[in-house]
Order: sequence, then C-alpha cells, then structure tokens
Amino acid sequence: MMLYYHTPISLTLIFVPVLLLIQVIFTVGISLLLAMANLFLRDVKYLLEMVLTVWMFATSVVYPMDLVGGRLGLILKLNPMTPIIDGFRSTILLGRWPSPLPLLLATVLAFASLVVGWLVFHRAEYRFAEYA
Repeated sequence: MMLYYHTPISLTLIFVPVLLLIQVIFTVGISLLLAMANLFLRDVKYLLEMVLTVWMFATSVVYPMDLVGGRLGLILKLNPMTPIIDGFRSTILLGRWPSPLPLLLATVLAFASLVVGWLVFHRAEYRFAEYA
C-alpha cells in the first residue's frame, strides 16, 4: 500500500513490530479483564460497544494530536492508546521516530494492564464453571 500511494519507505519502519507488541500486550491485559467481567456481568458486552466507540474518538485515530489543544488535548493525551497510535503515524506515515517518553509510559501501562488482567483473571478462574 505504501508503494501504491507513493509513501516514502524509511528506516523507522523497523520500529513498527515494537509498537505492535506494545499494543498487543495492552489489548491482552484489557481483554482478560473484560472477558472475566462479561462472564459475571452479562451487560458488559453492550457497554463495551459504546465505550469502544467513544474511545476511538478519544484516541488520535482520525486526527493528529497536534490539532487538539487546551484542556481537551491534555485529557486526550492521558489516553494510553494515544502514544501508540501516534507512534504508528510517526513511523509509517511521517518517517520519524515516536516520542520516547509517552511511548515508555504507554509501555509501562501496557505491562501493568497485562499483569493486573492476568492476576484478576486467574484468581476468578475457579468460579468460571459456576457462571458459564
């Protein structure tokens, strides 16, 4: 696709697997929590649909973060997916390395969500058969 749209291919593309790994770790951590919550509270799947829609617009998926300022910009920068999406945008489209500090914070949060999700999931695992 990059060749078709004449997007320059740069050395920063080697960082894309690292960004993908951070995103997968964060997603697995959140997914473990949501899977367990959905088993015990059946309405979680309906709430999740609404939350994901709002979360997409609260992340810089459609627009770059440079266009948002003020208090809203500060709130949107607290979103853990923002540095990951901005990292993909920087490395793939702009040919620049992502900002290290926000990405480091997102990485720490991704690993924290994985650890918390894993622990909570496995502590509640023995009760899964009762609710299934």
